[in-house]
Amino acid sequence: MTTYPDMADEGNKREFTVRGWSRGDDESYMEFVEPKSIKGLRILGKGDDNWVFFPSTGRTRKIAGKSKKDSVQGVGGDFSYEDVGGGSFESKYDFRIIKSDASSWTLEGTAKKKDGVYSKVVVTADKARALPTKIEFYTEEEGHCKDLTMSDFKVMGGRDTAARMTMVNLKKKSKTVVVMKAAEYDIPVDEKYFNPSRFDK
Repeated sequence: MTTYPDMADEGNKREFTVRGWSRGDDESYMEFVEPKSIKGLRILGKGDDNWVFFPSTGRTRKIAGKSKKDSVQGVGGDFSYEDVGGGSFESKYDFRIIKSDASSWTLEGTAKKKDGVYSKVVVTADKARALPTKIEFYTEEEGHCKDLTMSDFKVMGGRDTAARMTMVNLKKKSKTVVVMKAAEYDIPVDEKYFNPSRFDK
């Protein structure tokens, strides 16, 4: 993962190595491996709940409410706790198709809960792959605030996978790029990674 505080300045950047696991759409776990300054930082998402373990203090913090819109402490970048957390889009938004052509669908999702981080999302999905290629994020306060683009699709672990994800913050003029080096599917994962009382161990 590479963060660019000013997306017009490719030379000003920070690089991170991250590994993660997930179960379905509701549970996700991320652990920062490099750089050394934040090695061991971990993020757990289960449904609407998020927890962060900070290795510098040895403490775990539950992220609640509007704090989910913030970027990960110590990392920065354009992915918020909400973006990297668990919970499927279907559980958070009511969708309708607003456009369809030969190659793609465009769906508009309206937030089911008034206190959600985003009031609306617009998803473009590739028909052949049945996978999203772009997500636009909207808030009540800022309107259209971020764009997430999925590209460089490759077969990893037997499945089509977006090897490159770029999140652009339209207000800050910053971006974060995630390049996936490898992925595996349908493998057993230790239960501790999805347990709020054990994921920091």
